[in-house]
Amino acid sequence: MDKFVVKKGKKRTMSGHAKMGENETKNAGLKAQERVESSKVLDSPKTKGADSSNEEYSHGTGKKRAKHAGFQLHQVRGDLFSCPETDSLVHCISQDCHMGKGIAVIFKKKFGRVEELRRQGQKPGGVAVLKTEQRYVYYLVSKEKYWQKPTYRSLESSLQAMRAHCEQHQVSRLAMPRIGCGLDRLQWERVSQMLQDIFSETDITITVYTI
Repeated sequence: MDKFVVKKGKKRTMSGHAKMGENETKNAGLKAQERVESSKVLDSPKTKGADSSNEEYSHGTGKKRAKHAGFQLHQVRGDLFSCPETDSLVHCISQDCHMGKGIAVIFKKKFGRVEELRRQGQKPGGVAVLKTEQRYVYYLVSKEKYWQKPTYRSLESSLQAMRAHCEQHQVSRLAMPRIGCGLDRLQWERVSQMLQDIFSETDITITVYTI
């Protein structure tokens, strides 16, 4: 057992194990001091303000990247065409651009340019686009003929094509009816989930209007 050894006329000394314990205590103190110094660096003004800005540091790179404001999906009651004029509009059409029933009739009257839509040659799963002075108008081509019904697969493909266009042209706000769920008879629960899945990694806000 380690103990202090005392001899007459000599100073008190410590055994080898006790000296090792003393060294470990000193090392622990130095490490604690290093941790304090390190925390001071992390809390310095240069790094402390990074989280409160619209930028954050990519882990391990030291480079800044933009933070996402986040995708939002809102559902409101009201007239779709009462939305802000800067919101881009969305609805579904057939490849033949017939637009003879439902809300498609209103889009046809308001924006016309049907031949321009046809010339774009979009097939089911694509999206035709018109540009007005203040916004884009998206025509999701979800079926071939006006009398047919769309599939979830064709609608999903059209939405993905629209997302790509939105990202390319910095479109951040969309307004739409319950697409595919009126005369086309798709289920809104599935379509709304599809919207969330497709746009979840964007900063786009979608407002869905119902009457």
